[in-house]
Amino acid sequence: MAMVRKGFLTSFFVIFSALVICAAVADQAGAQNAKASFKKCLTCHPDIQQDMAAKGAHAPFRKFQCSRCHNPHASNYEHLVKDEIGTLCKSCHKDKKGDRGKKYTHLPVEEGACLKCHNAHLSKNPKLLVAKGEDLCFGCHAEKKILSKKNRHDPVKKGHCLRCHSPHSSDQEALVKKDLKQICTTCHSVKNKKAKNAHLDYPVQDTNCMSCHNPHGSNRSSLIKETSHEPFAQKKCTTCHNEQGSKNPLGLKGKGASICITCHASAQEDFKKINSHVHQGVFCVSCHSPHASDEDHLKKAKEVKVCLCCHEDTQGCIKDKKNEHKHPLVKEGKCSPCHRPHGSNFRLFFGADEFRVCADCHKKHVKFTHPIGKEASDPRSKRDITCITCHKLMGSPYQFALRFDRKKQLCIQCHKGY
Repeated sequence: MAMVRKGFLTSFFVIFSALVICAAVADQAGAQNAKASFKKCLTCHPDIQQDMAAKGAHAPFRKFQCSRCHNPHASNYEHLVKDEIGTLCKSCHKDKKGDRGKKYTHLPVEEGACLKCHNAHLSKNPKLLVAKGEDLCFGCHAEKKILSKKNRHDPVKKGHCLRCHSPHSSDQEALVKKDLKQICTTCHSVKNKKAKNAHLDYPVQDTNCMSCHNPHGSNRSSLIKETSHEPFAQKKCTTCHNEQGSKNPLGLKGKGASICITCHASAQEDFKKINSHVHQGVFCVSCHSPHASDEDHLKKAKEVKVCLCCHEDTQGCIKDKKNEHKHPLVKEGKCSPCHRPHGSNFRLFFGADEFRVCADCHKKHVKFTHPIGKEASDPRSKRDITCITCHKLMGSPYQFALRFDRKKQLCIQCHKGY
């Protein structure tokens, strides 16, 4: 019985081995046939043959695997690619573990526009990049703005953008690789004598350096931002902070906005208005830098960026690609020409009633024959009909930033049964 079983197993392994060899031969033959078949591509595309043999060629391209990316017969996409570029690339290049679920994503990655940074077939640069170092980044990011300053950060001088930034995604704003309280101390010590003297012996090692310094460049020494808060410029830290050497030297001498109102009394009058950002729990440093800034009024960033940090619903509306029609000021990233940032007695923080705000620019439009104002009531909200009754200025898929299509849908929102 044992001899029979041994003979059976021997026969089984012989047959199995033969099948494996046949399959391997068939696969090899199939690969060779595929290679031979796709060499036909060179009949019409002879210019790519030399590129295929190059050192920096994309692996499927080098191996004549044209059909990995292209459909040889027909496609809904340019260059006969099989799918949208982002989806196509991810079919092989899965998100790296470190890139998954990050809070911020580089716009080309978000849009699936891989070819903005990478070549599909061949590149002389690592990772099939279309250019080297800063030349790649400056294809989209304003070179003049970053390099025009008298003093530049050393990595910026050398074009080492990726020393600080991640190219795909990050949990930190501006795709910074580390927490803003740690990224600078990777290279710069704040504990040596020179650094301590510069910071008047305040313990700044766990603070955000970019509250005072521009990480790219500045016309001022030590990369200090262009405009300084007066106490900061005069090195009078104790105007706002506790004495150095106290239990909490970086702590403030007052609570909330009270410390700011000591000097900025005019802001207090705005905070007393019906609608007030401070009453909604927003502290002054949510929008303004207490030390230095490259923006007017010491804003922490561009106006629209500051506003959209909190107004996420508006941000979603502005970013929605189908909302191609927007108010010109929205396109320019300007909020304060219409809205008052500290406080207002009008809804939505308008600087005046809606008609006056809109009529400052759109003078003829307030003379339309359609009833507006107190004599006309929106049957849905029971409020006066104003410009924003019909217009969604932050973004709309309809012409003139209307809330609905003007041919019919807009009108029947109020005029039902007609």
